[in-house]
Amino acid sequence: MDAFIVAFRNLCNEIMPILGAVCLVCVIILLIKLIKAVDSVDVTLLKTHNTIDLVDQSIEKVQAPLDTVAKISDTVDKAHDATVSAVKDAKDFVTKNASDIKDKVLSFVSDVSEVEDELKEPSPEDIIGG
Repeated sequence: MDAFIVAFRNLCNEIMPILGAVCLVCVIILLIKLIKAVDSVDVTLLKTHNTIDLVDQSIEKVQAPLDTVAKISDTVDKAHDATVSAVKDAKDFVTKNASDIKDKVLSFVSDVSEVEDELKEPSPEDIIGG
């Protein structure tokens, strides 16, 4: 058994530097890939920053028309509210004064019919006296 342990120790003494070199190469490859990944992230962030700047500029260009649309919308809302209020007031006025309005309309219609009767051309029977 001692011979086996001595042989194993000798083998390990010869393999350890090789395994150390392989591990060192693997670590170097890993570090190179990590550096490339960090560089690509940096480039991606730079492109993203440029894109965000372009979006900000586009938003600034669109902001004035959006403000105009908001003002127009507010004006339309106010006009709608005023129209609703006017129609409601008119409805309330007509409801409260329906009988007075009816009397005025009937009076006006009768006055107009009297004026029309007076303005009619005389018929031949009226002229001849027949």
